[in-house]
Amino acid sequence: MPHDGSETSDKALDKAIEFSKAFKSEIIILHIVDDRLLPSSAFLAFIGDKSKLEDAKIQALNILKVGAKTMLNDRMEKVKANGISARFIIGMGDPAEGIIDVAEHEHVDLIAMGSRQLKREKEYSAGTIKLLGSVARRISENAGSSVLIVK
Repeated sequence: MPHDGSETSDKALDKAIEFSKAFKSEIIILHIVDDRLLPSSAFLAFIGDKSKLEDAKIQALNILKVGAKTMLNDRMEKVKANGISARFIIGMGDPAEGIIDVAEHEHVDLIAMGSRQLKREKEYSAGTIKLLGSVARRISENAGSSVLIVK
């Protein structure tokens, strides 16, 4: 159950809790820290003191991990209050790839996740269709397990 702190992730968590109660299953709450948010080493190559650069990157990633852990702990309390076995995993990298990798490694049956939806819409003769966000789309297309997308 990937969680990025958004309202749609909270809605997906509610659905995951429903499924978990029905099937007596464990919930894994996952957050992937997107390391692409940090400036690339190539971009920062002109900085003279490389050791300070690496220290700054490590500190920034640690701050993001601590924030993710705090956010996930709040969600864990909600899950456990419902009598459900749960644990969380914090990863780092590309969110879609990380979610798919964890789902494979943990032998996940269902990925329940929220979709932020892209801002743009596509007009068709039958009406307007909102497009999935890129992470939800990539996971739905590439994950080996079933994917429930909650909006």
